Amino acid sequence: MNEFLLDIFSIFIAFTVYLWVKPYADIWANKILAMLRISLRMKKVGVQATAVDDNFEDTDENIGLTKKGPMFGNNKIFNFIGEKYPEFIDHMKNLLIKAGMRQENALEEFMRSKFTSACAIFLITLLLLGTNDFDIPFYLVVLLSIILGIYGGHKLTDANMEMLANKRKEAIENGVPDLVDLLVICTESGLDLNNSIRRIAREMRASNPILADELSLTSIELEMIADHHTVFNNLENRTDCLEIKTISKTLSQALDYGSSLSASLKELAVESRQKRMLLAEGKAAQAPTLLTLPMMFFIMPCLFIVMLGPVIIGMINSFTAK
Repeated sequence: MNEFLLDIFSIFIAFTVYLWVKPYADIWANKILAMLRISLRMKKVGVQATAVDDNFEDTDENIGLTKKGPMFGNNKIFNFIGEKYPEFIDHMKNLLIKAGMRQENALEEFMRSKFTSACAIFLITLLLLGTNDFDIPFYLVVLLSIILGIYGGHKLTDANMEMLANKRKEAIENGVPDLVDLLVICTESGLDLNNSIRRIAREMRASNPILADELSLTSIELEMIADHHTVFNNLENRTDCLEIKTISKTLSQALDYGSSLSASLKELAVESRQKRMLLAEGKAAQAPTLLTLPMMFFIMPCLFIVMLGPVIIGMINSFTAK
């Protein structure tokens, strides 16, 4: 039984380290792969500069899922899953977009990570239940390992990607007040919306690179797509942030009705600052409640030792002297 508890504790520590390290490893791996792909494409464009592809039917973000042909190249298993469960593929596509994974093979890599995690959980469960004496039939051990592997591999990878998406969303929300202030400054200085967004993306590259990347992509889409509603809808879907949705709706209405951008953005700036102040006040109000347990377990025992320690020592000395 002690060995079983030790195995459970070791597996718990291993999964904790895995969940903590994997998002950062994925970010660096995707950056390195993106740089390699860009360099290969630049070499290919340099060699085939006259070759022009006129197939611009699918202008959506391509992250490995295309509307025509196989979704995952020559992988028959992944293609079968994509054909049978299109809602599942759409859910993964939206999750990857919100997490900032826009590589061409992101969906295939995500499916491969699900498969790898499922195999790892299957082997761990099989070894854990098979090597310990639980009096469980072997076929039940295999069946339970398969169920836990499929369910655990699916949920773990989704939880990992959702954690990345939440971190990305939090970083974007933190940069929204600065974005609104910079938009007000740029519009009042005479710049149009596209040039303002491009300038803000360049200025925020050091302070908030995630929001700067989204603004750069929005600026490119404004130049390529005539309908600004589509551009702002794409921005809302990529960020999944309420403040960004408010800004995009305000900008869209200002462009539709010809109203002043600076006046609308000034109101948004005041609201964003007030909201940030309310959030700070709310966290400050929660501080006494959050400090209750640390005070009980760490501060109060030290106070009791300092205050009552000399009294107890004096009582012990007086009783031993008699």
